[in-house]
This record gives sequence, structure tokens and C-alpha cells, in this order.
Amino acid sequence: MKTGFTLIELLVVVAIVGILSAVGVVAFNNFQTSAKEKACFQNFEDLKKMIDSNYALCKLKGANEKITIKTQYLNNTPGRDRQLNCSYNFGTIAGETAKSFGNYAKSPYENLHYNIPILSYIGDPPKDGGLAYYPERAGFMLRVKCNGRVKRFQWNKN
Repeated sequence: MKTGFTLIELLVVVAIVGILSAVGVVAFNNFQTSAKEKACFQNFEDLKKMIDSNYALCKLKGANEKITIKTQYLNNTPGRDRQLNCSYNFGTIAGETAKSFGNYAKSPYENLHYNIPILSYIGDPPKDGGLAYYPERAGFMLRVKCNGRVKRFQWNKN
């Protein structure tokens, strides 16, 4: 009586393990792609809320007051506190808020020296994870590009 595996049995087991690992790698890549896209779109939603809350805070405080925001995160250096005058229009408050957003968010797609690409730019962001803002004729427009898909939001002109 022999104890052990035949070469055929061993090859079958190796083939099964190979197939299972290939399936696992594909599933893991899909999971990673989906997670990055969700994180990217969440950054967009968080920035929209931050713009709305800073503008509402300014309206609450009044035009002669100021709110504290951070300067832009740049060269691996967090922004410092600065005072933003509440007498500015919505577009200016929104733009300054967008610049400071890099202190609170990170691109899920790449490691950058500025945390997240935020552009004052009239078109769609050129890279995944990027945000673009611009005060346009119809109102302030915010855009994000995640996994090749672009999402836009526009506040009406005040």
C-alpha cells in the first residue's frame, strides 16, 4: 500500500490553486477600483458641504465679519490659518474654501505633494481624483473626475 500523492493529483491541486488565486486577484482589483471611486466622489460631496457651511457661516456672521480657513496645502506643508472676509461674494468664498480643502482630503489615486489636485479651471479635471472649480456665467461650478467619470455641481448665481 502506497502513501502519498501521484503526480496527476499534485498537478490537479496546483491547477485549482492557480485558478482560485487568479479569480481572487481580479476580484481584489475590482474592489480597489470601486473603493477609490467611492472615496473620490465622497471628497466631492465633502467639498460641496464645506463650501455651503462656510458661506452659511459668513451669512450668519454678517458682511463685516471674518471666518477662519486654511491656506492651500502645498509641497507637503499643511496650510496655515487665515481670515476670510465675509463681505466677499459666494464665488470668492467658494473658491477660497476649495483651495483650503486639500488640508482635509487626499486623492485616492496617487500620492501627491499637494494632497489632492484642486484647480481653478473652467473645464473638467484632467486627472482622476482631481477637483476643478470656476465661477461661471450661470453660477459657481464644481467638477470632479473619478475613474474617468466626471460629476458636476453648479450653485445658481446669486
